[in-house]
Amino acid sequence: MMNALTCRRWKHALGLFTGGLLALVLTGANGCSSDPNIEGAKLDLRNKDYARALENVEKALQRNPQNADAYELKGRIILDILSNQQNMPLEARRDTVKAMVAAFQKAIELNPKLREDVINQLRFAFVREFQNGVNAFNRGREDSTYFVRAATFFELATLIQPDSAGAYVNQAFSLLNAGRQSESIAPLEAAIAKGETSLDAYLILADLYRFQGQPNKAIEVLEKARSLYPDNAELQSQLLNAYVQAGRTDEAMSIYGQAVAQEPNNKLYRYNYGSLLLEAGRYDEAIEHLKKAIELDPEYANAYYNLGAAYINKAVDVNEKAIALDDSLRANRSQLSREQQQQLEAQIDQLVRERRALFAEAIPPLERARSLMEAQGENVAGICRALFQAYVQTDQTDKAQAVASCAGLEDNNGN
Repeated sequence: MMNALTCRRWKHALGLFTGGLLALVLTGANGCSSDPNIEGAKLDLRNKDYARALENVEKALQRNPQNADAYELKGRIILDILSNQQNMPLEARRDTVKAMVAAFQKAIELNPKLREDVINQLRFAFVREFQNGVNAFNRGREDSTYFVRAATFFELATLIQPDSAGAYVNQAFSLLNAGRQSESIAPLEAAIAKGETSLDAYLILADLYRFQGQPNKAIEVLEKARSLYPDNAELQSQLLNAYVQAGRTDEAMSIYGQAVAQEPNNKLYRYNYGSLLLEAGRYDEAIEHLKKAIELDPEYANAYYNLGAAYINKAVDVNEKAIALDDSLRANRSQLSREQQQQLEAQIDQLVRERRALFAEAIPPLERARSLMEAQGENVAGICRALFQAYVQTDQTDKAQAVASCAGLEDNNGN
């Protein structure tokens, strides 16, 4: 009764990363250097002679491996290369970004006074790679291969600013659009660990866990999300699915039973608890809570659907009891007294009447569920199949025939 969520949220375009950071003027550390190679490297950088600039910096570092200014200048040279060579192969760009970050980090390690200047340089580099990712993502609408490029650019942004949750999220969305679902798990995990709180991030990660057969991980993520979004219906539904998939129905039932006791007028808790009771075959209790959910929200389509399902499932159970008694009567009739036979026949007749009454009870909520879901543009074939069964069991042949097409059962009626 609880449908798995389909991962479609990442189809939205990514928002542009805006701000004044792109206008940052790249200036080196204040002061002059007495090292001729450093001075030469600065001149080479102004002339865009990157190879010679890096060669001069390396000579300076060979002479003095503790030269913080040389590392800071090396980082700026590499940043300028990245800014001016947008078509660099992605693998080479990844190595280049790593080299830049390593140079800047070493500069801060050797001279903490360079921290503010280095942070500004890294912020500029982050914005550059992030914007490259946005541009590639948007091009992916026409050419899906660009989603992979977008993911790489966002990955590079995370290398520059490892605490940026947004870059991890966009990397994951890009991978999802590229059809690389399993690869998107790690960046989503990182995003949430870095403080990402968007509902979509939690729901998609939980989806991915469940689709990979890891419902317990999905539960962990969704329980964390539930503390942030306690009233979200989709999240609650996914959480129930995950508990059921993990075989932890009793645990979920305890959680939602307590929730109902604390908030008896919360329609989501009533619906979820009722749905779990339905899964457990406790139909009378399920009916009680699903009816309450509908009372709280007369437009609650899923609650109507599960209420109808509870009646039908109970009717099926009653029917099985009737069949078992009938089989017993047939097998043992010769050994039973007339009175015993009549008692069994009366029990069977009572069960048959009860079965019919339950199918009749299922019809109004199922019809209401169909009406509401059709209005929302949802697929109602499952509801129609349930209605077809209920109509047949209550001898409403015309209605059964009318719903057969919707149920996909026309062939069964000779049409």
